[in-house]
This record gives sequence, structure tokens and C-alpha cells, in this order.
Amino acid sequence: MTAEAPAERQVKDDPELLNMMLGDASATSQLYKPTHYWAILEKALLPELYDQGLHDFRRRRDSVLAFLSYLDLLPSTWSRMQSPVRAPRRLGVMIKDSLSASHWLNSLVRTSLRVKAMQEILTGLSEAYLGASLHDINLLSYEFARSYGEKNGARPIQEFEASLVGNPENVFHVDGRAYTTSVLHYYVQYAYCCKFMDFDSISSVLEIGGGFGKQVEVMKKLHPHLCFYMLDLPLQLYVCQQYLSTLFPDSVVSYRQTRTMKKLPEQRDGRIFILGNWKIAELSDLNYDLFWNSASFQEMEPSVVLNYLRYASQQVNKYVFLHERMEGSERSTEPGRIGVLEPTTLEHYKRGLEKFDLVDLSRAVLLPRLSDTAYSFSFWKRE
Repeated sequence: MTAEAPAERQVKDDPELLNMMLGDASATSQLYKPTHYWAILEKALLPELYDQGLHDFRRRRDSVLAFLSYLDLLPSTWSRMQSPVRAPRRLGVMIKDSLSASHWLNSLVRTSLRVKAMQEILTGLSEAYLGASLHDINLLSYEFARSYGEKNGARPIQEFEASLVGNPENVFHVDGRAYTTSVLHYYVQYAYCCKFMDFDSISSVLEIGGGFGKQVEVMKKLHPHLCFYMLDLPLQLYVCQQYLSTLFPDSVVSYRQTRTMKKLPEQRDGRIFILGNWKIAELSDLNYDLFWNSASFQEMEPSVVLNYLRYASQQVNKYVFLHERMEGSERSTEPGRIGVLEPTTLEHYKRGLEKFDLVDLSRAVLLPRLSDTAYSFSFWKRE
């Protein structure tokens, strides 16, 4: 039996806030409502949030939250998971292969050997990978992320640790600091951008579709001066506000305050503004240095993505980071099947970001697995 996590690891429920967000979202343009992909998932996620709340949400089994990369489960747990709505073929496969220790480590070894700084570490582990423990695998993920950040000039991974709010299951420690493999993935995304920009030279970031805020957690802990604008659909935005408010209670500007804003307050340094996604069109003074989207534009149809990019092109001062399937996500082949009605591809991003130069387009680095992927990282700079 798992011991009850202390209260400080739990996220508070606020059904009144959730209802407020849903009510406001229902009155917006279709361009800001769930697209086909998320309309299906939200039918399953909403009852879960009402019935189970957010208690221990990062270790919850059989959860729709798995589709939002919220969970931090042990690999063996992932391999046993079933679809939360008992329709695995219609919702797609949550995990296409089991994350057994041997498979996971083998994938890490084969890909990580391309990074010269890791060769000595990986050689020893690769010779004995069949007997590797989960802790070995976690440490290998950590060493890859640490080396990747060092190579790209990022703030050292040793300067922060992962929050245990939400009670994640697969937690490991290095020199007394806590990490999860999922938070390492968000550190790697940040470190990728450090190859092309200096985070100390910017003051603000806008993220659309940021899940429950792990990317903000990493960047804010490493660069506390940054101001963040978090825009999302209501269910995701609700979890994001509750999680980040627990981590950074003095920094979060609640949706209750932002929902009626037409202009932002003058004092923004270090603040995290929780905003309905339609606010990208309503806030007259919204501008920022870095626009961020990680693996959610691909879940939208091109007209929706191009609408967001139309505003971003007017508002963003310097840079854009995208982590997407540049050939587009899988189409929905029948009513009720998860997927997109029309894929959003690299050509759509180029059209929406015509005032930006595509500085780099690379195969994405995905932790905890470093296997071949259809995802790409891209970095764009205003002309």
C-alpha cells in the first residue's frame, strides 16, 4: 500500500473555477474551442476532474491525463495502462511499446551514442543493459540531459530540482535533488533553445497548450525574472493554474483576475498570467519575446493554428520555438476516432511565420526514450 503523500504535495481542487472557465470558453469563437482531437478527449477528462479531482494526479492510473503528459509513473505501470474510456482503438494507443528496462535503455544507448560527451558513460551501461535497474535508467536520462544542457550553454541542470507536487511516482535523486524523467524532457527543450538564444536577454514567454506547466516550472526556476503568459483550453488551463499556484503562489495571476482584462498590468516581471486562449486576440498590449508551442499545434486543424500564428506574428518580438510532427498528426478515419480532420504541416508553419527565419529544424530529443521519432524541434527568429 502506498503511503499517503503529505499535504504540501497535493493540488487543491476548485470546481467553481473550472465551471467559470468552461462557461467563458463556451461563448468564444469556434477558433478557440476544442478541435476534433481534443473534443473527444475532453468528454472523458471532464468527468474525471469532477469525480476524482487532482489528488495524486501525477501517479493516477487509467487516466485521460496521460494524453496531456501529466503522469510520472514507473515504466512498468505505463505498460499496464488501459484506455480511460475503454475504447483503445478509437483513442489511439497510449503507449505503443512497453517501457521495459532493457528496451528503454537500449533506445537511450543507440541514440545517445551520437553525443560524443556521453560515449564513455554509455559504453559501460550498454554492455550490461539487460541487468540495469530503473535507477540506472533514470541516471542515464539525467546524464544525457545534463550533457545536452552543457553542450548548448544552458543553465546547469544542477541549479534546479523537480517539484513533487501532484505526488509523482517515478522520482529519483542526484546529489540530494529530486528529478523525474518527464521534467528532464522539458529541461532538454529549454536547452535546445539555449543553442540559439540567451534566456537572460528576454523578459517574457507566451505558451499555448502548456499542459499543467512543467515547461514553465523548469524555465522559471532557472530564470526567475521571466514573465509567462499561459493560454490553453479550459480543462488544461484549470490544472495548469492549480499546479503552478501551488509551486509559485506569489507569482501566479489567477484566471479570476485575467478573465476581464483588456490590458495587462504594468508590473509583469516574474508573473505567470493564466489566460483563456482567446485572450491572444483580446489583450491590446500583449507582446512577448518568445512564443512557445510543444506538441499541441499538431493536434489542431490548420485554420486554428494559422489564427494563433497570425496574432503571434504581430506580438512576438524575437523568437519562436515549435515541437511538432512536421508532416502532421494522424487523421481521424471515422466519427469518434481520435485524430485530426486535416493535418497541420511545416508548410502551414512557414506560412504563419513568414516574417521569421527558420534557424533550425532538427529531429526532436524525447526523454525518457531516445528512439527514432516523427517529432521535430524548430527554432525561428524574427527577420
